[in-house]
Amino acid sequence: MAVAMNWVSQITTISLEMALPALGGNWLDNRWGTSPWLVCIGAVIGFGVGMLHLIQLTRPSGGKPTRPKQEQDE
Repeated sequence: MAVAMNWVSQITTISLEMALPALGGNWLDNRWGTSPWLVCIGAVIGFGVGMLHLIQLTRPSGGKPTRPKQEQDE
């Protein structure tokens, strides 16, 4: 159960990292009348941050890239 809760927590964090910058951009666009620029900027930033976090999450051995055994021998 603890492992499942850890995964749910990490996936929720990544989804919020992707969504909140776009929502913040939408709020600022409505407040300042700059539509749709800040939504687009927020979406790009959120997507980039979320993807970086997702890549770090899926890398084996704590985020350090590993090489296949054949390449290590050369």
